[in-house]
Amino acid sequence: MFLAEFAQGVREGLKETLGTMNRSRMIMLAIIVAIALFVTVYLPYSLRDDSDNVTATCTVTKAYTKDRGGSDVSGMTNIAPVGIFETKECGTLRLSVAPSGWKVPDYVQTAQVGKKYLFHVANDSIQKERDFDTTRFEEIKE
Repeated sequence: MFLAEFAQGVREGLKETLGTMNRSRMIMLAIIVAIALFVTVYLPYSLRDDSDNVTATCTVTKAYTKDRGGSDVSGMTNIAPVGIFETKECGTLRLSVAPSGWKVPDYVQTAQVGKKYLFHVANDSIQKERDFDTTRFEEIKE
C-alpha cells in the first residue's frame, strides 16, 4: 500500500517537473546525470586494484612478452603484448595490463629469473591456484 502511494507520488512529481522543463534543460540534466554516474560508479571501479588481496608466492623461471594474437569484437587483429611468467610453484601466469605508469614489456623485464615474487591474482582469472592471470607482482626480500 505504502509503496504504491510512494510510486504514484514520484510519478506525479516527475510529470510536473519534466512537464514544465524545456528540451535544452532536459538534455543538460541528462548530461549532468551521466557525468555524475561515470564519476561515482565507473571511475572508481576502473581505477581500483583488481586483485582483492588474493596473492601467490612464485619463483620465476622465465619471463617474456608475446603478442596477444586473435581478433577482438570488431574483427580487428589484437597484437597488444601480454606478459608471460613461467614459475615453479604457480605454473604459467599472464599479465594483460601493466600497473599505472608501466608498459607491459618494460614491466615484465623487471622480473628476474630465480627470484621469488608475490603475484596478485586478477579477480576475473578463472583459476586462482595455478596458471592464473595476474595484475602485478612484488619482489619478496629474503
